[in-house]
Amino acid sequence: MNIGVVTFHRAYNYGVCLQAFATTYFLKEQGFCVELIDYTNPYEQRIQKWSYKENNRISGYLTSLLKNLLLGKKRYYQRGFGHIAQCYPLTRQRYTHKAQLDALEYDVLIAGSDQIWNAQITNGIDDVFLLRFGHAKRRISIASSMGSSTLTQAERQLFQAALTSFQAISVREDFARQQLQPLTDTPVQTLMDPTFLLDRAAWLRCMGQTSKYAGTTERYILTYLIAPDKNAYRARVKAYADKLNCPVWTIQYSNYTWKESNRKILGATPADFIALMANAELVLTDSFHGTAFSVNLRRNFVAFTHSTNPVRVRTLLQRIGLDDRLDMPAEHYRPVDYTDSNPRLAALQAEQKAWVLAAVTGVPEKAQV
Repeated sequence: MNIGVVTFHRAYNYGVCLQAFATTYFLKEQGFCVELIDYTNPYEQRIQKWSYKENNRISGYLTSLLKNLLLGKKRYYQRGFGHIAQCYPLTRQRYTHKAQLDALEYDVLIAGSDQIWNAQITNGIDDVFLLRFGHAKRRISIASSMGSSTLTQAERQLFQAALTSFQAISVREDFARQQLQPLTDTPVQTLMDPTFLLDRAAWLRCMGQTSKYAGTTERYILTYLIAPDKNAYRARVKAYADKLNCPVWTIQYSNYTWKESNRKILGATPADFIALMANAELVLTDSFHGTAFSVNLRRNFVAFTHSTNPVRVRTLLQRIGLDDRLDMPAEHYRPVDYTDSNPRLAALQAEQKAWVLAAVTGVPEKAQV
């Protein structure tokens, strides 16, 4: 069975790269012939330019250029993600327009995951990520997300038309399911992020053990913060560092010196990201994938609410019974007790794998051997 997958995969972002890796790796392990269609949405890729409209403001052209020139941002991003495409089973040809994909033929076409249905990221809903191209017997979505965006009436009509060709649909958040289910007769399932298709042992085996940080025995708090203004977290990070009497290591992509950081990790690769997360005494993050990997690797963590996109993290933590880790004050900090969440997480992962296999093959979950 030949499978083609479209998703974000070339962005300078750990979640993007690791969810694409997990999806294709899992399907290959099940014996399918899978390739990641090397399509990139030009708007989503704009951050890779020397100058772009940062934060959607005209002044962003200047600020993004200065960050690249003075703080080395582009250089460190390329150091971290410059070779990530080697981790995927990519098509030989690269694509940037839907028309280039119209002749492609697969047994199954898959859309997902990540925020491929977030119009703010792709400058409008991208038809490619709605699988409106090529020829396939089955079209499915695996944990696609629209972030915290609410669909407009025009977008609702677009989804309603596109989803008629899908044989199976899953999204990453209940928020998305509630918006899409009224638009289709096909059941819309809520699944976890595809990075959960691999467990801790698999992630360490596939990536973490190849990192120079794999064998570190140092004790540290790891911060992975994606909000534009990280200074908003300064007091909280300091409070945790004081409470645990522990140095702070920060994953970042510029030479900017953050007062609360004792060590800057510049240009970390996805493998470094896995190893740093796996060995941290505590992870502090406002990132969805920072939270997801903290959970999957069974680390101590506290998730900070990201003001522009809080739905994803909240949904994940509520599903596994760890929503008390969201914005937990340092004075109330305690290590994570995974006793109750482990069975929940295991059940969700088993459900996810069964759903994906049933969606791909067309064989109902109960009939899977």
